[in-house]
Amino acid sequence: MLGMNLHAIVRGSITSVHPDETVTLYQSDGQAVAYGRVTPYYKEPITIAAQIQPNAENSLDHSENVPDMPHTEQMFVDSSQLLPVDGISRVPLCRTGDIIQREDGTYWHISKVLEDWSAHAGWANFEITQLVTPPVLQTRPAPEPEPDPEEPDEGEGNLSLIHIPSPRDA
Repeated sequence: MLGMNLHAIVRGSITSVHPDETVTLYQSDGQAVAYGRVTPYYKEPITIAAQIQPNAENSLDHSENVPDMPHTEQMFVDSSQLLPVDGISRVPLCRTGDIIQREDGTYWHISKVLEDWSAHAGWANFEITQLVTPPVLQTRPAPEPEPDPEEPDEGEGNLSLIHIPSPRDA
């Protein structure tokens, strides 16, 4: 039973008061470990519309520990099962570990999936945490091509034997 989609009913009212923001999404694509150093990889960035609002946890908890608390907000995005990303269905659209860049240039880490209504109402809600320093965003390097066994390696087959006569040959 799907029921009533309240999000679709109130969406126009929400965006008339607080418009969506265009953000750049960097989806996590795994990581590599070499010599004890972890390198995260991200897919090519995509642009999505997001509704970013203050997180309810930010309200009164700041009174004593302002320097110790990260700045978090919540982000709502359209995320249906019919929305393919890079040829595969990744539902919800965002996951923990992804990075977004807001219009003001700040970077935010998706730290929690708060609500996932992708299958029923076509949206999801995430907690995002502001990053103090911009992340290093790199895509996964292309794999090295396998050598063709029919083709000789560079330098192979180019050897020439040069006969240098010795005094005995004379």
